[in-house]
Amino acid sequence: MSIPDILATRLLETIKGNDLTGAFLMLGRQNWIGRRRGASAALFDEALQTYLPGVGPDDLKHPDNDYAERFFEHMGFDSVDSLDFSEFEGASIIQDLGGELDPSLHGRFDVIYDGGTCEHVFDLPTAYRNINKMLKPGGVLIGHSPANNWLNHAFYQICPEMVFGFWGQAMQYDVLECSLQPLRPYAARNVVTMSDPRVTGRRPRFRGELTAGLPVLLNYAVRKPLSQDVEGVVVKQSDYAKRWGDADEAD
Repeated sequence: MSIPDILATRLLETIKGNDLTGAFLMLGRQNWIGRRRGASAALFDEALQTYLPGVGPDDLKHPDNDYAERFFEHMGFDSVDSLDFSEFEGASIIQDLGGELDPSLHGRFDVIYDGGTCEHVFDLPTAYRNINKMLKPGGVLIGHSPANNWLNHAFYQICPEMVFGFWGQAMQYDVLECSLQPLRPYAARNVVTMSDPRVTGRRPRFRGELTAGLPVLLNYAVRKPLSQDVEGVVVKQSDYAKRWGDADEAD
């Protein structure tokens, strides 16, 4: 799990663009790669000038380790924590995302970043529900998850329907962003947004074309409602949920 410049740019745009502050949690202790070369480096430099004027790429690397806390600290969060199943990378919080959540973590974080963790948790529904529990009302989950051409990378590849069907519909979150992006520097601007199946009644459709054959990331950001009642909610694929709802109204 690491943050190269192409993902750092997306994080800057999402975090600063939505004025996100407060207590920050990264799932897994993310490695910091930062600026590389080519098109992605130029976009990263541009994002730094826009969102963190006066901060250079070298300022974001911690002098004593290769982890990403300094990057998030520069974005103005009050606290930056990391959560992992194991102590092997020195995470500040040890917790099994697929297990029972420590009550001290309930409602603790304003922003949670899944930069490539949840797909490695076999009990994925529990992991996602635990994230919901850890977020404060109005808190935001940001995700960069493998969506295609990542065979055997993890237990799962995550698709846009998870964003709309689970987070948007079942958990009542506001979908701030949902797009697909090949993870290569030269494809840095090849970002494809998605239609919302809750609106169209059809499964998410591409609004553009992806470069064929490249590993594709799902970029998304969702905001927890200020008031939420999800006890006993059944998760349904969004286009089917609309069809069933239309049929019930017709009866």
